[in-house]
Amino acid sequence: MTEATGFEAKTIHRLLEVDPRGGGFKRGDDNPLECDLLVVDEASMVDVLLMQALMKAVPDRAAVLIVGDIDQLPSVGPGQVLADIISSGAVPVVRLTEVFRQAAKSQIIVSAHRINDGVIPDLRKPEADSDFYFVEANDPETAVGRIIELVKTRIPRRFGLDSIHDVQVLCPMNRGGVGARSLNIELQKALNPANDRKVERFGWTFAPGDKVMQIENDYDKEVYNGDIGYVTNVDPDEAELTASFDERLVTYGFGELDTLVPAYAATIHR
Repeated sequence: MTEATGFEAKTIHRLLEVDPRGGGFKRGDDNPLECDLLVVDEASMVDVLLMQALMKAVPDRAAVLIVGDIDQLPSVGPGQVLADIISSGAVPVVRLTEVFRQAAKSQIIVSAHRINDGVIPDLRKPEADSDFYFVEANDPETAVGRIIELVKTRIPRRFGLDSIHDVQVLCPMNRGGVGARSLNIELQKALNPANDRKVERFGWTFAPGDKVMQIENDYDKEVYNGDIGYVTNVDPDEAELTASFDERLVTYGFGELDTLVPAYAATIHR
């Protein structure tokens, strides 16, 4: 959003100035935001409690523009705020339905529209370069091998992407041979084999270079559920791990590593 608009963009938690000790927000009806227009993007991911806190902090003079897609997954927290706002009829709603020329070149977008219309996407091998490929596997063991080959070799070679920083594997669930947990173990072995500077805690191994995800809000460290970072150092003498989140270094004691998981693969909800 910052790159697209030229204005600083923040998560809602940071915008509302979350209070690490009390767990609430410093911004509210008694200390409103300083803005004339508030743009809320990815609104399908905002739950009831967070949207309530945000609306309380909007000054009376300000306008609010809510942007989102109700066909995306609902928020992890309670409620379906965006869908309910649209169906209420209480606010003006604009729906974008036309696929423009530039977007029409993306088979991801074309396939998404087909699925919304109840039509199976075109799964044939594309004749030219595409952003949508269907790779078939008849069993989990075959699928795991093909996923590793795609992430480690074929995608970097074809598109010039970095396997760890530029590629994200998504799974329907955590469990199973092609679930997020199993794939994280296999992808970690293939992409970043642990050396002597590693730590094993809470069922996971962490080493410098690993891609990790925060799975709980930590207001003291200012890292939140879903934030992705990269391990920069493991110090056994100090019993500390350091990870970089958006180029900001965050230090964890080894006993705090239950809030981190490998993030080579993640569930779609996560």
